[in-house]
Amino acid sequence: MKLHPDDPRLTAYLLGELAADEVAAVEHAAATDPAIRFALRDLETVQRVLTDTLAPATATTLLLPHQREHIRRTARDADHAGTVVPLKSLQKSWKTWLVPLAAAALITLAVFILIKTPASTGGKLTDNSDPSATPNWDELPLEIALLPAPGPADASHSGTDQATATASSNAIAKQAAARDAALVATGDEFLHKVAERLQQSPSPPASALPSLSQRGSVDAVTAPTLALPIHAGRASLGWISQAVRSDHQSPAPNAVRLEEILNSFTLRPVGDAAIAHGVSIATESLACPWKPSATLLLISIRGAVDSAREVIATFHADPAAVARYRLLGFAPVSGVVPGPLPSRLPAKASTTLAIEIEPSSSATALGTIEWSIDGQPAATLPLTRQLAAEPSDDARFASLLCTFAQWLVRDQPALIDAEILAALARESASPTLPPDRADLLKLIWEALKLADP
Repeated sequence: MKLHPDDPRLTAYLLGELAADEVAAVEHAAATDPAIRFALRDLETVQRVLTDTLAPATATTLLLPHQREHIRRTARDADHAGTVVPLKSLQKSWKTWLVPLAAAALITLAVFILIKTPASTGGKLTDNSDPSATPNWDELPLEIALLPAPGPADASHSGTDQATATASSNAIAKQAAARDAALVATGDEFLHKVAERLQQSPSPPASALPSLSQRGSVDAVTAPTLALPIHAGRASLGWISQAVRSDHQSPAPNAVRLEEILNSFTLRPVGDAAIAHGVSIATESLACPWKPSATLLLISIRGAVDSAREVIATFHADPAAVARYRLLGFAPVSGVVPGPLPSRLPAKASTTLAIEIEPSSSATALGTIEWSIDGQPAATLPLTRQLAAEPSDDARFASLLCTFAQWLVRDQPALIDAEILAALARESASPTLPPDRADLLKLIWEALKLADP
């Protein structure tokens, strides 16, 4: 079937209303036509706006029980109708306008949001699928809220170190287990509730935060695979701002969490991408600013629009092209040996990851991402080095965030100094910079002044 950017079937695809053959046709069109890809992104933007502005907290009470059951049954059927289609590299330029939508499509979209948005009452998340599992966020122990989201096992640490850490702290291990259970039950929603609570509380002293150990580089020959986390917290940037602007001092190293800083902003890589069952993975590579011979690989994992999915993704380095790699952030917590990563990715959730990759040859193939959705394998996403392409503004800003976080904790001090950070900040400055990004640049300059003797 032939699709055009304002075809109403694109809206129906996002709503999970198409049959299996039509889903396959839409995803094939998205793979071959950039206009269709951009239209889907713009429609998703419209849906998010409508979610924020039109959906009342009591929307689900407007439906009769048999109506709600019909909706759930339809959504389940739609979940199993997806077809995996890898997408080719996205173009750098994005439209700055929304695709015009027919009035009927907007009405359908608004009605869908009104009946599908879960209710929230009294600061507690309502999960209609399992009300008994609803946590009481106000009673969540602060020690659990202060823990970062779990990362994969760090292959740069020896097994002896991990065994020693396990025996050293039963208390923090129990707290981490409670955190993992909350992530399994609610996924991204747990982290957002934690962030809201921490924003309303005074910044914790360094002694209240768990001790972290920075990750090292991993040899691609001995450890070619890396489990990719799909969740990251949001609290660290607020702690850094408090330390710099109110306390007039550099933040404590264990208050700096690179992955939380990176995920405090909306970032959209525009390189190789793939979509399966509504879940998308987008990547982009650029020269690493603190190590020009290396590649900084950005990976953005976005949840489906309609409902949560179980997502498991793994980075497979190609030893023929990759000498070493390093996941940035997700510093292991002392006293905790990481277990299986939580895999429940809520609807519309997104997480951005950064991996520093050192090449072993001039080959452009970096490896692949292998992933599955609800236990079903998705098409493997090949990763290619695209250093000749001009990086997107989001990729440049992401590299600045990674540099800032490492500079704060004196990670790789021989490579990352105030001069490099200042140069990247100047390069990112623009009169049209969004307010949150402009404020980050101000924070960097304030931090640099504190560090200047």
